[in-house]
Amino acid sequence: MESKEQRSRREFLKRLIATSVITGLSSYVKPAELLAALADGKMPRRPLGKTGYMVGIYSLGGQATIEIIGKEKEAEVIINKAIDLGINYIDTAAAYGRATATIPKKDAMGTSEKHIGRVMKYRRNEVFLASKTHDRTYDGSMRLLEKTLKNLQTDHLDLWQVHNIKKRERDQLGKFLGNDGVIKAMEKAKSEGIVRFIGCTGHEDPDTLKDFVNMYPFDNILMAINAADKQYNSFIERLLPVTVEKKMGIVGMKIPARDRIFDHGGIITMKEAMDYVITLPVSTIIIGLDNVEELEENIKIARDFKPLNADDMLAIEEKAKPYFKDLMFFKGLSKWPPEW
Repeated sequence: MESKEQRSRREFLKRLIATSVITGLSSYVKPAELLAALADGKMPRRPLGKTGYMVGIYSLGGQATIEIIGKEKEAEVIINKAIDLGINYIDTAAAYGRATATIPKKDAMGTSEKHIGRVMKYRRNEVFLASKTHDRTYDGSMRLLEKTLKNLQTDHLDLWQVHNIKKRERDQLGKFLGNDGVIKAMEKAKSEGIVRFIGCTGHEDPDTLKDFVNMYPFDNILMAINAADKQYNSFIERLLPVTVEKKMGIVGMKIPARDRIFDHGGIITMKEAMDYVITLPVSTIIIGLDNVEELEENIKIARDFKPLNADDMLAIEEKAKPYFKDLMFFKGLSKWPPEW
């Protein structure tokens, strides 16, 4: 017999799926284009909030191979192939770069931007390009922006975001909006045409991000969402409806939890992992890639995407439930219960 909690969850998911339809986040913006797009094998596109940009439902994340020093050629192949196959949104950050036994993190930072820049040098006008600042000050962020533009070999960003807002920063959000804060740097860059849109990101605590988007009219948000989300500190329940109401661009990340979602006997396939999140009212999802084969698999899933129903969503959540602590490591669940 179904419990009250299960019935409540089903109704919640039904409302979210309905929201996707109402807001145009479940199909192409013009129904008349649907048959032609499907016939061409194209990836569905959705509005990126109020930016006016139509983004493919699957986008390229600038981590994995793209952030590894010495992988310039492999990264270039992945990025070019992604654009060739219809990806029109690329996400990176000034902080992305993988440390090695001989190269510390501080020296690896910027590697992802540099690798993407090798392609942006000649394909910049084909994508919506997003990067991030991990600095919280005006001066520090402006210095990072200068490096970012140089690394990416471009004169502007489509989207510049505050990187990885954390729970411990909740009482500092006002400072980020002050005269010496990161938001003033973003507004300055936007007024000069160096940045088109402003956003924020985070994967640790939905309530801190909710406070931030209620304090400032961001254009876009990048948040962590996967099939284990509901088990603890849920972004889907506590943040997603707020950002939908504000008509923000919504980008999902941590979809396969850095492939941990496959570490328990294949409990969830990549198709289930992607379909689960894309069924929600999001604009697109980003996933880092190890190789072109993974890219091609994910592109096929995105092209073949059909929204799930509430029962499908519940079934996938149940598969992830026994392993949720591992699948949400990014929320600070290395210990249970978490120490906050």
